[in-house]
Amino acid sequence: MLLWVLIASLTGAAILAVLMPLSRAPAADSSAAHAARVYRDQLAELQRDKAEGRISESEAEAARAEIARRLIAADAEAKEPHPHTESRTPRRAIALVALIGIPALSLSLYLGLGSPSLPGLPLAARLSAPAAPNDIDTLVAKVEEHLAKAPEDGRGWEVIAPVYLRLGRAEDAARAYANAIRILGSTAERQSGLGEALLVAEGGIVTEDARKAFEAARALDPKAPGPRYYIALAAEQEGKRDEAVKELSALLAEAPDDAPWRPLVVQSLARLDPSAAPAAGPTGDEVAAAADMSDGDRTAMINGMVTRLAARLKDEPTDVDGWLQLIRSYVVLGRGEDAAEAARAALAGVEDANARGRVEALIADLGVTPAGADTQ
Repeated sequence: MLLWVLIASLTGAAILAVLMPLSRAPAADSSAAHAARVYRDQLAELQRDKAEGRISESEAEAARAEIARRLIAADAEAKEPHPHTESRTPRRAIALVALIGIPALSLSLYLGLGSPSLPGLPLAARLSAPAAPNDIDTLVAKVEEHLAKAPEDGRGWEVIAPVYLRLGRAEDAARAYANAIRILGSTAERQSGLGEALLVAEGGIVTEDARKAFEAARALDPKAPGPRYYIALAAEQEGKRDEAVKELSALLAEAPDDAPWRPLVVQSLARLDPSAAPAAGPTGDEVAAAADMSDGDRTAMINGMVTRLAARLKDEPTDVDGWLQLIRSYVVLGRGEDAAEAARAALAGVEDANARGRVEALIADLGVTPAGADTQ
């Protein structure tokens, strides 16, 4: 209630501050009246000068005639109505409507659409209230408030670290993972999480600290694919191409056919050494069968897989990963014209800007010119 009284008082004071000047009659134009008084004083002064013999009769008459002419003009101007006086009433009415009508309209809209009866809820009360399942900001604020009071709660740091990373707060995620490792000890998951947070914080660069975290994770779990992939990425960034290819090849050889991260490894390997990457992602049975084939049969099998991939992409033209595999496969097989046609079809079928960027980057790396493109 006190808030409403204060708002009403301030609104009334603002209205009065504007209306009071408008309620006063505008001052008359005093310039003409002032001039008339000056001319009358001049006539009196002229009369004294004549009486004291300072000017002659003829000079006095000429000066009196000129001053009288100016006095008559000034009196006439002073009697004319002032333009502001005529428009004072409409201006006052418009101001009154604006200053009273607008607050009244705003108040009526708020009472109809707002929630004036809803009680205030300070931040402390919001944090202590049960959070909605999808209110991630409130949940994070609660955990942060708890950790501020209990900074040695390793479990709390471990819980909030991946949340920070998903929210794009990579530096906070790295700090949280580091605290969890310090308090709870080192595990492959915590070290890998720390490395990924450092990687994201540096814009995709595997720093020395990030590499140490990934190496620690691999030492704790040699089969974990994440640390192995990022160690290969670090080698690539350091210019150690052969080391990166070796690491990725070993990882791909152990990858299950349905591993969700397998396409990423294939793409990275193809970027470093197209001949070391599978042409179109053969299954484990196909790989085993290819080992016993002659060179001609093996080539025929690979061409068959490529043909199936190309046929599928006609029905699924937005599959950017499929197009990348197909273009690479044609290049490895020495089918330049087919690679150029696949590049053209990929650019025509993929609409997403980021996906098109991946296609353009690949064809630039492989030196492929899309069919129909101007080569001039």
